[in-house]
Amino acid sequence: MADNYFGAMLVNVSSMELSIVNLKTGAQTERVKLTVAIGENIYNHEEIDFETVAEAAEALRGFLQVIKDYGVTNYQLWGSQALSTAPNAEFIRDQIFVRTGLSIKWLSLGEESFVRNEAIALKFDGYHHLVKKHAAIIGLNSGSATLSFFAHDNLVASHNMKLGPVRIKEVLQSLRATAPNPVDVLDDYINSKVDDFYRFLPERLQTANNQVILIGAAPLNNYFIPKDEVSFTLPLKQFNEFSREVIGASDQYLMERLHLTEENVELVLPEVLLIQKLLAVVHADKLHLVNLNVLDGLTTNQEILAGNQKYHFENQILAAANDLAQRYRVEPHHMELVRHFALHLFDQLKTLHHLTARDRLLLQVAAIVHDIGGFIDTHEHYLHSDYVLKQSEMLGLSAEEIQIIAAVSRYHSTRTPAEDITHFRQLTPNKRLTVAKLAAILRLADALDDAHQQTIQRISVSVRTNKVIITAFSDDDLSLIRWAFNYKAQFFTDVFGLQPVFKQRRLHK
Repeated sequence: MADNYFGAMLVNVSSMELSIVNLKTGAQTERVKLTVAIGENIYNHEEIDFETVAEAAEALRGFLQVIKDYGVTNYQLWGSQALSTAPNAEFIRDQIFVRTGLSIKWLSLGEESFVRNEAIALKFDGYHHLVKKHAAIIGLNSGSATLSFFAHDNLVASHNMKLGPVRIKEVLQSLRATAPNPVDVLDDYINSKVDDFYRFLPERLQTANNQVILIGAAPLNNYFIPKDEVSFTLPLKQFNEFSREVIGASDQYLMERLHLTEENVELVLPEVLLIQKLLAVVHADKLHLVNLNVLDGLTTNQEILAGNQKYHFENQILAAANDLAQRYRVEPHHMELVRHFALHLFDQLKTLHHLTARDRLLLQVAAIVHDIGGFIDTHEHYLHSDYVLKQSEMLGLSAEEIQIIAAVSRYHSTRTPAEDITHFRQLTPNKRLTVAKLAAILRLADALDDAHQQTIQRISVSVRTNKVIITAFSDDDLSLIRWAFNYKAQFFTDVFGLQPVFKQRRLHK
């Protein structure tokens, strides 16, 4: 029976949480949250205080005891993206492992946003109705906010902004010591940051009205959402009245009114000011408070991985990749054809590469974004693609997966890992091999539309003893493509030990 249960633990900047769920039913058996301020100073680029590590380790040992009491043997500890940015994060991870035997798996912002979206889709009853038209999910973390836009049941864009309540709280503390009107200055500060972020959204999203699903707003959730309920629709008029009350209130009043601790009350004003601005820029029609967070997303994701949920969300990852490609003005027809060829090659060469379904998804993302570096400069654009991708948060992808996609994009054109071994060492040997295989496939797919003219619409693949025959169906002159193919095919031979052979078959009878 215990085999159906999973224990998820999450270490945040200011708290630690445990959830034990039944993966078959989705029911939560146990939920524990502790206030442990392990990393509240990281936004000032300060190291995590080693004294709090002992407190965190003690809390984790308590979590493990609860897990043991339930007879659960399947569990995992995650750490938030914010904590992973601390200068001494890896030292902290090692110390926690030594003290508890638990290995922290760091999350990326893209993973946090993705699993929260999964939880909302599967556990918030109003989700499917709202995303049929225009909806925006606003997710708040300690130091960031994520906006995911939906239309006609599909994700159309997802963007992260490095601005969250804890980060804003630190700015407010500084302003109170230096500015005569700190709240007004803080409001201007938030407005400037959000406006800078907003201008990079696609134009179609800058004018659309949205139903807003807000997650991570603890003070609002605790005050407005009824006990034992997951959500509450808050009229904007009522939210604005609440905001005015918060802005003019003392900390003591807010502690009594909202039932907050002294540690949490300092986050209320920064959070309300940020939400107020975000609701304005997304043209909110209605506000739906949803009491789900990253931990709920992680357990929901485990239900999906265990095969107990019929919904799968890879399309959100691909939609976010397409949004990134559009932002950097990737030529869509070439991108789509390369993606099509790359997936066809992957599927036909399974006996050679032995890669996974997840690797196929990474190849598909790489095919979508491999040319984004051309936005900076077409000369050596693959190097610019590598840099841009490494600096990007991509929905649903781990930091390692982003590194893989960046490396595959780097090597899709002329360079190879063997020529660039220093750059390549950041990944484990197994992941380097995955990069090499995916890059070799993408190079061939890219060569098949090297002229960016879409002169080939269809290919067939035949694997022989010592070669792979790729037949292109086209009536056009393919001299340039043949030359590019032969040039890029050498790396495929180095990786797989088979020589790709290009053939043309004319379509006319």
